[in-house]
Order: sequence, then structure tokens, then C-alpha cells
Amino acid sequence: MVSEKEKQNITANDNDSKSSVYNAMYNFGEYIFSVFIHIITGIKRSFLAFIDRNEARIQAVAKAVGGWFKKLGASLARPFVRWQKAMKLGMTVVNRIKQEKGTGAAALAVIRNIGRALFGKRGLAYSLFNYALPIVCMVIFFNIVSYANSMTYALKLTVNGDFIGYVNNETVFTEAERIVQQRISYMENNTEIVTFTPSYQLEMAGVNDSLTKYQLADKLLASMGAEIEHAYGLYIGNAFYGALTEKDKIDATLDSLLDVYRTGSPNETVAFESTITYEPGLYLSESIVDEDDIIKTITSKKNVATYYTAVSGDSPIAITDKLGMTISEMAALNPGFSETTMVYIGDKFLITQEEPYLAVTVTRTEIYNENTPYETEYYDDSTKYQGSSVVTQDGEYGIDRVTADVSYINGVEVRRKVLNRVTVEDPTPKQVAMGTKAPPTDADYSIQDVEVGQMYWPVGGANGGLISEMPYGYGGYYGHKGLDISASYGTPIYAADSGTVILSKWYGDYGNCIMIEHDNGIVTLYGHASYLHVYAGQRVTQGQQIADVGSTGRSTGNHLHFEVRINGVCMNPINYLPEHEFASWCVRY
Repeated sequence: MVSEKEKQNITANDNDSKSSVYNAMYNFGEYIFSVFIHIITGIKRSFLAFIDRNEARIQAVAKAVGGWFKKLGASLARPFVRWQKAMKLGMTVVNRIKQEKGTGAAALAVIRNIGRALFGKRGLAYSLFNYALPIVCMVIFFNIVSYANSMTYALKLTVNGDFIGYVNNETVFTEAERIVQQRISYMENNTEIVTFTPSYQLEMAGVNDSLTKYQLADKLLASMGAEIEHAYGLYIGNAFYGALTEKDKIDATLDSLLDVYRTGSPNETVAFESTITYEPGLYLSESIVDEDDIIKTITSKKNVATYYTAVSGDSPIAITDKLGMTISEMAALNPGFSETTMVYIGDKFLITQEEPYLAVTVTRTEIYNENTPYETEYYDDSTKYQGSSVVTQDGEYGIDRVTADVSYINGVEVRRKVLNRVTVEDPTPKQVAMGTKAPPTDADYSIQDVEVGQMYWPVGGANGGLISEMPYGYGGYYGHKGLDISASYGTPIYAADSGTVILSKWYGDYGNCIMIEHDNGIVTLYGHASYLHVYAGQRVTQGQQIADVGSTGRSTGNHLHFEVRINGVCMNPINYLPEHEFASWCVRY
């Protein structure tokens, strides 16, 4: 029996032990919070003033937080305090049993005491289980959720009544069926077409259970019961070219085709325009092709349609001679094409040409100089008559250093992406003096005895040429500003009236061109000449030879393009030519 005094001692010891644990947990909580406060206050001194002004509030918060930590510590320590108390009480009982009944009975009591302390209703194992059970439940819950997420719904595919596998959607079967049809090579006398009848059922399947289109294609082929082999399917673009048991020779041939275009330039990429792939899988034995047959195909040439763009000096005969074609061959591709077809710079004509079977794209980083356009500056000049203009300073193109990625297909440029542009030389503006002087009212317009306003026929020779095109609005084509007078190459061109040459040089589409400012302010223009006999600033008289007939600039044959301008506006030249002269040369019209 335990005496009353022993009970009091045990109770006192238990209280001391409990108090000790509570105090330790309380002190620990206060210590942690104190450290936290000191860290906060040390971050920045400016917080000290705030703390001083709110000292009472902070103390209240500290007391509340300290109390929370104290309660937390007590709650966490409670099972262990009970376990410690039970152990001490048990050892007291064991000591008493040892004194009363001996060591054997005490040993049994120790075992029972330890069992109750560990596995009793309030034992250590029971307490730990209470803590661990929620954690274990959470782990199990998350595992269940993860497993559920790893499961997906898929379509159970049955083809012709046989289970094949799972697919994510019906498109996979459609693509697989297309692949199978590509792989099949039918005999000439075999008219039987293989068909697949699919059916679907929605089921839950693992994330890795679904078939890809190529895996499904292999299963469909295997289900046919035909003779099949493992091989490499050759695809160029989306087209199936056959199955191969070996592909080393084809790879070597493809590399050699690309080597033709490789130059070793920095940042150069050389590749086929069409994607070439091998798809390993099951193929019908009839689909197996020989490497040499594929090599013969990919190294061949093919005829493709393209366009020829006309350049300066082109005519129907010149184009056909340049292309090695006949007029009839060009006419077959371009209806209406003939020897008399008018050809202008930039016109496009359909032709055919040979190209490699496999188009090759080459992209290189190129550095080159590029001309930049100049501006034209106009200013008034009171020394020149109204309607006239003189170039006092020729414009000069600027120069930019350009870095660009340039792409070619079979050697023909198709894309250009500018990466960088640096100005090397600025352009020089073109300066043009615009006449503002009023034309005289009583000037001697011509050294010849002609009526005022009438001009000399500008083309000489045996017949003086024939009018081949009138200005727009008077029978000529849209945009035509003057009178075209056809004549043989080298026929003299005369000044229509006396005046000063204000331009004598190549002038865009006009080719070799002359402009004369006459004493009455009218300006005449003479285009497409083969040779120029006068220079800018030179004084010429009516009827003086100034050039020879030619076909320079945008021209389709030897002729003179003659314009009459008043204040920059093009007039009908017929109105300024003598009537008797005009009648004798206008037999074509």
C-alpha cells in the first residue's frame, strides 16, 4: 500500500515536473519572440521612434503572442508530460513491489508499466498516432488525387470487330488510316481495296496507354494478315515514296546534293525546301523499294513553269533568242505573242525551265553596298523662261552598307531580311532651276520663214519617218505624252525650233534624250535617240541636227518620241507642226 505521505511526495514531484516543462516551453516561446523583436528593431533605426510611440500596444501584442506560444508549447508538451508522469508513478510502484515481492515481480511490473506507457490509452504510441494519423491521411489523400489526375479518359478502339488499343481522339485513327494507305503498294491486277471500320467506346485509361498515329498504323497493318516487314518509310513532304530496308546510300546522295550549294560562308544554312523524313515501322513487303530507284528519282530534273521579265532593249525576237525558244513556242505559252508584240520593261512572259527534283534553300548572311535615293530640289531662276527647267547639279546616290540574310531556292533569290544598315556616304541632292521669266511677245522665233508657233518636222531622211503612235487622248495608249515617229536606226533628228539645249543625256525611260527651251518659252523633247550631237547649254537653230534615231530606254523599236510642253504641260505635237508637213508624213493614219 502507498502511504499518504508517499502520495503527497509523488504529487509534489509530478507538480514540479509539470511546472518545469511548462516553464521551459513558456521560456522558450518568450525567447523566440524576444529574438524576433530584436531582429526587427535592428533592421532600421527609424523603427525605434515608432516603437517608442506605440510601446504599450507592442507590449500588449508581445504578451498576447507570448501567451499563444505558451499555450502552444503546453499543448505540444501535454502528452509527453503525461508519459513522464506515468513513468515516474510506475517506477514508484515497481520499487514498492520489489521491496514487497522481490525482483521477479518487479521485473514483470516494469514490463507492464512500459507497455501501458507506450501502448496504453494515453501512452506515447497512442499520442504519436493521434499526431501522425492526420498527416498519414493527408498523404493518402494527395496520393489518391495524384493517381486520379494521372488517369485520363480515352477512346477504346475496335477495328473490324477486333480490339486494337486506346486513342485520344478519332483524328488519330484517321491519320493512321491515311498512313496505312500510303504504305500499301497494290499489284496491278489487284483491285481489292483494304477498308477499316472503326468503333469507339469511352473508357478510363492510363496516361501512357494511348497509341500514336504511327503505332496505330503498325497495328492496323499487322491486323491485315498480309506479308509485312520492319522498314523505313521515306516521306518527302507529305508524300510516301516507299519503304527501305537500308537508307545509307540515299543519305549519302542527299548530302551530295546539298554539297553543291554549300560555300562554307559564315552563318550559311543549306537545306531541302521539302522536309525529308524516315518513319520506322511495319510496311507491306510490296511497298519495299530499291535504294537505286529512289536515288534516280531525287537526282532527276523536272520542268516547271516560271516567268521571264523583260529588260531594256528586249523585243520578241530578242527574248526568244535569249531563251532558246521559237515564236510559236512562246505563243503557245503566252496567247497573242508574236513578232510585232509591244514589249515594255517589266513585262512578264510565261516560260518553262528545268529545276532539280528536290528544291534546295540556301540562306547566307551577305554584306553589300546599296545605293540610296537622292532628293530633287527645285528653285526659281528668273533668267530662264517660264515652263523651262535646267539641271544645275546632278543628283548622286548615297551608299549604305547593308548586312542581310538572303535566301535562295535553286540559286534564285526568294527572300531578303535586312539585319543592319549603316550609312557610308550621304546622297547629293539634284538641283533644278525652274524658269520664271515671262516669254517675249515680239521675239524672232525662227530663222526660217515659217508661221509663228509652227515647228520644223523633227525627223529627216528619205521619207521623214511615219507616225506610229499618237498621244493619249488623240488615239494613243494611256499615259503616252507625245508623238512617236518611226524611222530607221541612225536617221537624223532635227531641232523643231531654235533655242537653248537644257538637257542632253540619258533620261530614264526616255533613254538618250534632248530637251530644247525655245525663245517663246515652249520646250520640246526628243527621246530614245541612239546618239546625241549637242550638249546642255548649247544654242541650236531650227532644222539643225541634234541626234540620231534609236531605241534606247523603254522602247520597242527604232523611233523618235517627240513632245511639246508649255509650262510643264504636254500638248498635242500635231498642233505645232506645219499642216503640209503633217499631211505628207501621216499616211499611216
